[in-house]
Amino acid sequence: MSGDRVSASVFVEAPPDIAFEVFAEQIDRWWRHGLKFRDGERGLSVLHLEPKLGGRLFETIAAPDSDATHVVQTGTVTEWNPPHALQIEWRGGNFAPHEKTTVSVAFEPRRDGTQVTLVHAGWASLPPDHPVRHGQPVPRFIASMGLWWSDLMTSLRMIVDEERQAPWLRVARGELGVRSFPGGSSNPRVTGYHAGTNIAGYDDKANWCSSFVQWTLARVGIAGTGSALARSWLAWGVALDEPRVGCIAVLWRDDKHSWKGHVGFFLRFDGETVVLLGGNQLEAVREHGYPRTQVLAWRWPA
Repeated sequence: MSGDRVSASVFVEAPPDIAFEVFAEQIDRWWRHGLKFRDGERGLSVLHLEPKLGGRLFETIAAPDSDATHVVQTGTVTEWNPPHALQIEWRGGNFAPHEKTTVSVAFEPRRDGTQVTLVHAGWASLPPDHPVRHGQPVPRFIASMGLWWSDLMTSLRMIVDEERQAPWLRVARGELGVRSFPGGSSNPRVTGYHAGTNIAGYDDKANWCSSFVQWTLARVGIAGTGSALARSWLAWGVALDEPRVGCIAVLWRDDKHSWKGHVGFFLRFDGETVVLLGGNQLEAVREHGYPRTQVLAWRWPA
């Protein structure tokens, strides 16, 4: 490390396309929380990277106990070459309008994975007494920035590993936004979800959460239950005592002891709320939260 640049590198056990996708399109998952890494606190901050040349890197911060939000932009994409490289013109919140640094990220295929190398350069153009340095001498500041980025790269590796172990999540995310059509019409995409179940041929007015899980798993070669009943997944795969990202969450609906239920892919906890990625969630494929008390089981492919 010199006084101008910081470098951090990590090996991830996934091909470059997955590593690039997680870095760019799932940045809020791997970018750590806390005021050391963000302007907003956990639960109030969402990080975004617009996946295109000229796209913004920005943080949306909600006000506590309010619907108000404000946006803090940190960077602009100046190179977009998936899945090989990207570059961001980076400005800290205390930068003057003419001040900038550059974050360059390369994704190089290696045997059984990808080497992700990040270089943050341009620090030498900032004066020694710049507020971003927090009064640290140049060698100490560069070292601390190296540790900062290394911490983030470690988090990236962990999230890529989760993605590798649950490849069906990429399939499910590719369907985000698919929704039921208004009465009198039907979305053929949803009809396609039903095709692998015992209600093949039904339209999008039939409950389709289980059909969506069935269809998603089939895309990566995993057999489901073949049933459109959400609770059919209670006997599928193996039971987990605690959830893993991508596992199947089976929930009760209306009555814990009835036949009704809901099923989706577990993403995270938000307090006592379980956030799932699933179909027929408010009539669409989307992320949605449910009370943790409604969970009947966590299931994983056998």
